[in-house]
Amino acid sequence: MAEIYPFPKSAEEQEAERKLTEAMHALNAAIKNAAQCGFEIELKPGTWSFTTYTRTPVPYIGFTARLPGRHAQPEFVEI
Repeated sequence: MAEIYPFPKSAEEQEAERKLTEAMHALNAAIKNAAQCGFEIELKPGTWSFTTYTRTPVPYIGFTARLPGRHAQPEFVEI
């Protein structure tokens, strides 16, 4: 069997990977903290299909955190 040698990542790719890892750690910690405080958490996966920098849709995660019994009007935020 042939050995596979991955190409080294560019500095830009390494920085993007580092930022994504940090963001995921922060998001996970925030969701865990909100759940421990009694919030109901709802995750909504989706995709951005209108990007100009890639041909394929880019995945994203939206989430809502509500205290039980309190329902605010939904806010529509453009990203």
